[in-house]
Amino acid sequence: MTLSEVQKDEVKETLGRYCAAYRQKDLKALLALFSPDISGYGAGPDEHFRNRNEYAPLVQRDLVQATSITLEFTDLNIAGNGPDAWVMSGCTCIFAAEGTGRQMMRVRMTIGLINTGNRWLITQLHISVPNTGQAPGQSFSGE
Repeated sequence: MTLSEVQKDEVKETLGRYCAAYRQKDLKALLALFSPDISGYGAGPDEHFRNRNEYAPLVQRDLVQATSITLEFTDLNIAGNGPDAWVMSGCTCIFAAEGTGRQMMRVRMTIGLINTGNRWLITQLHISVPNTGQAPGQSFSGE
């Protein structure tokens, strides 16, 4: 069974709350979106986590280090089966940090979610930055 349009809209609403919580720099709202068993990788070399307790300091670090953060999902693809959903998307992050101007980072994301019966929780998150040393049409960068 694939996800219904209603379920896809619910997932989009969850992603909207994710973006809003980052924009508002609301740690409590962000952590409420994650399963206690969330696992995944961020874009930084030290950003890996196996549960919400490991992920919380990484999210808090984002909120502390940035004076502003705006996220926008691009090329959003939502699929799923039963209570499980998976998202593949680009994400544009516009941020400012103390002493720097506005900056933009484009990342790729995959997100796994589970429907608990009354809401969708993020259970898996992977953020990556494309390897710019890898030429189009090539499988390896040689780095």
